[in-house]
Amino acid sequence: MSGTSDDGYRRGRRVEAEQRQRVRSVYRRLLLIIWTIGTVMALAVFGANVSGAFAVVVVMHIFFSGLIWADIRALRKQGVEWGLSRHLWFASALVFPFVTLLYCWYVGRVVRRENERRGLSEDEPSDGAADETGTKGDETTESPKSPEPSTERERTGSR
Repeated sequence: MSGTSDDGYRRGRRVEAEQRQRVRSVYRRLLLIIWTIGTVMALAVFGANVSGAFAVVVVMHIFFSGLIWADIRALRKQGVEWGLSRHLWFASALVFPFVTLLYCWYVGRVVRRENERRGLSEDEPSDGAADETGTKGDETTESPKSPEPSTERERTGSR
């Protein structure tokens, strides 16, 4: 059973659990890293050859628009509604150099707003998602109480 009724609305516990999960921007950090590396490369190449710097900028913008497209697609799969502005973000990333930074700022606000709408606070992990310790929900792992002795003196207890 797919969880979809005849009227087109999805219902059931699986759908409710999907709506409770935290929204995350998949490619936001990667966009910032590529933007930083690409800017350094463009500035380094600009000293040697202007056309080389232009080529670096063109390739960067192709990557930016592709990653923005993939990020918006991933956010939409998580249930975030974008409307027609998603086309503007994608197209402007091809042309303008600082749109990627604006997108990263904007998508941070969108993710925060969507998580607040779902009732998840900043420090609260979502249901079924692993927290910082790598455990899920109420599952806990025992950590060793004391480290094992590493020297012969510590093992035997002799002085």
